[in-house]
Amino acid sequence: MTQVPIRTRIRRLYVPEALYFISAVTLDRQFIFADEDNVALLRQTMRRVKEIHPFGMQAYAFLPDHLHLLLRISAVTNISKILQSIQRNFTLNYKRERGMTDSVHLWQRGFWDHVIRDERDLANHFHYIHYNPVKHGYVAKPEDYTHSSFHEYLKRGWYEIGWGHTEPTAVKGLDFE
Repeated sequence: MTQVPIRTRIRRLYVPEALYFISAVTLDRQFIFADEDNVALLRQTMRRVKEIHPFGMQAYAFLPDHLHLLLRISAVTNISKILQSIQRNFTLNYKRERGMTDSVHLWQRGFWDHVIRDERDLANHFHYIHYNPVKHGYVAKPEDYTHSSFHEYLKRGWYEIGWGHTEPTAVKGLDFE
C-alpha cells in the first residue's frame, strides 16, 4: 500500500473571525530571514496583504528559516488566502528587488495552522512564539531577539524580564516545525 503524504490529507478548518496559530517554513530551511532587508520586505509585504485580506496580527516571530504568527482572521477572507498571498507576494517582491526573472521557490509547500480553542491554548501558542528564538539557540533570552512581538508585550506588562530564560512549562511538548 502506498503511503499518501500528510499534506495531501490535511483539511483546513476555516472559521471566520477565529484566531489562528501559523507556522511557515522556507524551502530547504534557507536562512532567508537572517537578512535584515528580507525581514523588512516580509513586513512590508504583510502590511500590503493585510489591506487586501484583512487580519489582525496578535503575535509573531520571524526566524531565519521560518515564521510563526498568531492572526485573527476577518470574516471576508480565510487563512489559506492570507498565507498564499504573503508567500506569493513576498517571492515576487524578493525577485523584483534583485532583478530576477527566473522562477524562484522560497517556501516549503503548505503551512501549519491551528485554530486557537480557548484561553489556555492561546497562552501556550503565544508563549511558544515568543520562546521560539531561544528554543532554536538564536538568543539566550527572548528580549534579545529583535524580530518578534515579545518587546511589545514586555512594554504592555504581559511579560517581565526573566520570562523565557528557562523553558516555560506551557511550551514544553509543543513543536510545530
